Amino acid sequence: MNSMDSADRRRAVRRRLRMASAVVGVLCAVAACGGGASSEGGRATGANVPPESFPDSPTTSFQGAWPSPLGDIGPADVVALGAHLAFAYDRKDVGVTAFRLDSGEVAWHTAAPAGGTVAQAPPRLAGNAVIGAFAVTEEGTGTYADRHGVTVVALDAGTGRTLWTREIGGEFANPAAAPHVVGADPRHVLVASYEQGYEETPPSSVLLDTRTGRIIWTEADFKGVDLEQSVAVGIRSDDSFAGKSVADNIQLWKRDLPFGESEAADPGPGLTWIDGTAADEPLLIDPTTGATRLDSGDTQLEKCHYDGWTTTICAGTDESAHPAVWAVDVRTARVLWRLPDESANRVAPRITSAWHGAVYAQADQAMTLDARTGRDLRTDLGLVSPAMVNDHYGLVYDDTSHSIDVYRAPDAFVSG
Repeated sequence: MNSMDSADRRRAVRRRLRMASAVVGVLCAVAACGGGASSEGGRATGANVPPESFPDSPTTSFQGAWPSPLGDIGPADVVALGAHLAFAYDRKDVGVTAFRLDSGEVAWHTAAPAGGTVAQAPPRLAGNAVIGAFAVTEEGTGTYADRHGVTVVALDAGTGRTLWTREIGGEFANPAAAPHVVGADPRHVLVASYEQGYEETPPSSVLLDTRTGRIIWTEADFKGVDLEQSVAVGIRSDDSFAGKSVADNIQLWKRDLPFGESEAADPGPGLTWIDGTAADEPLLIDPTTGATRLDSGDTQLEKCHYDGWTTTICAGTDESAHPAVWAVDVRTARVLWRLPDESANRVAPRITSAWHGAVYAQADQAMTLDARTGRDLRTDLGLVSPAMVNDHYGLVYDDTSHSIDVYRAPDAFVSG
């Protein structure tokens, strides 16, 4: 097989993978991560022990009028997960709805500004706030044309009370674009507005203060894809990547790609996943400098699951188009372990999620692995391998009913 045949084969495999799973931002939203636990070899030894198993049947489920993205998706494409609540957009009664994980009931609903529409992406958690963004149209009359813009709102996660509202016009006045909350932390919120698929108009991004909603900067021709502590990473219309300072909008670095459609995602703090290089190989880069931190070579690492601590688990295919799994330390970008391992007669399972040192996967049945060592933890879990996990619950998206099934971990495996 010549190199061109090999490259074409890899591209075909990657296209199938992209249709099968959406690359998402941080698994389980920052605010769901509990504190107070220490880890030894990846396993929790303190208060926040991750669930080790789930029942075969859901304890409850909930369904909303949320956007239904195309393809094989998971709950992270629909909801943001907190400790006891899940948050989703409502495209019928436009706004944000919070669902109780113990009962599936609605805890609260807060409507968005009139004339608003939602994007096919969930809101984001930032501390005790839920951040949502809506495309807003104000209908004109007489000789006055319609006015388009974006409204960003911060809501109290426990009550749904509005903390602040910020309206943005200018380059965000594109009726074909949809706003997405790319990332949010206790200090900053990054919102990108862009058209789905082919873009006739360049994207735009805005960075806001999480506490007040104050606009720190806006940037045209910049599609935000990752928010880190000091830098926002985005894609420009020429398919180049750039890192911009969150403090003053200064461009810290730019990385040109020879050809190919550029893609990116957030695999965990201190790393950005990018694709579109001439070698057709996805990379993990340093968001503060743009430098490559991990090149997986012929292994196509397509989707990463951050465990909320120090490890991200990336899955894809190897050079033979067989499933492959790599575990990467987010601080050092060092590969901790990889599967398959022919010397140990071990195959690569299908990864569904990771949380606090535990990796949830499917082989012949549901199982867990140690995030730091890759060793099998439990292989007798039955049927359910959740796609989203916190300290007490596992979530699975039901494609048939477009609902979220909630599995509560047995009390024997939950503490804290």
